[in-house]
Amino acid sequence: MGRMAEEQIAWTAVKTGESVVTSDGTNIGKVVEVAALAREDIFHGIVFEHAHRRKHYLAPAADIGLITTEAVHLSVDGETSDRYEEFEQLHVSRLGLSGIFRWKHFGWKDSDE
Repeated sequence: MGRMAEEQIAWTAVKTGESVVTSDGTNIGKVVEVAALAREDIFHGIVFEHAHRRKHYLAPAADIGLITTEAVHLSVDGETSDRYEEFEQLHVSRLGLSGIFRWKHFGWKDSDE
């Protein structure tokens, strides 16, 4: 019922700190980053800090059902979301996510020096 009052937004409008909620209604964490190639309009998913583990995980775009001004609503339940990979620098290079949004807090350099 509450979801109807929330305004649906695009992934480009997601803000850091928004809740990440599973399909069974569990708040599993907060948005840390959007994994996307903004120029190419390619959305990989949402990086979130897990509410209990205090680690960062990537919720893939395929598992995101709805993004609103209040939360990112996943299309999977808590059990499925527990199997997400921990988000690490390897994702940044593997997904080609250099220089987008605010990756600078990872502290890496995009060079082979």
